Amino acid sequence: MIPDAALLQAVVSGWIAGAAAGLASTAVWLVALVRRPGLATRLPLHGHLTIFGIVFANAFVISLTLVGLVLGALQHRFGGGPGGAFSLAVLAGAVAIAAAYAFVRGGIRGEASPYVLLTLAVIAASFAVLLPWLAEMDT
Repeated sequence: MIPDAALLQAVVSGWIAGAAAGLASTAVWLVALVRRPGLATRLPLHGHLTIFGIVFANAFVISLTLVGLVLGALQHRFGGGPGGAFSLAVLAGAVAIAAAYAFVRGGIRGEASPYVLLTLAVIAASFAVLLPWLAEMDT
């Protein structure tokens, strides 16, 4: 059975949005490691930032691409363009994760917190805006 074109477009949109979120998140964290040397001392590969950057980039891109593929299929199932119910659910999930992070950390403080929240905002924007927009484009 061959899937319809709308499903393929939604899944490919999720793939693109996930890869974009992964690359942008990698950039945010590599800048964080350069600007905040205290963060780098806590890494398992402390002396080898280049190797850690490669592993980090691959982990972010692969994991967020997988999430994008799943969210693309869900976006096709539930429909809606940017600003619809799907986008609202993704943003609500991002806010819930940010609230859980703040609760566990005892507030939003510390040298890594701005980068965690910026990464979460990049990922949420990619999946809540870019994915539905690409999925709803006319081909």
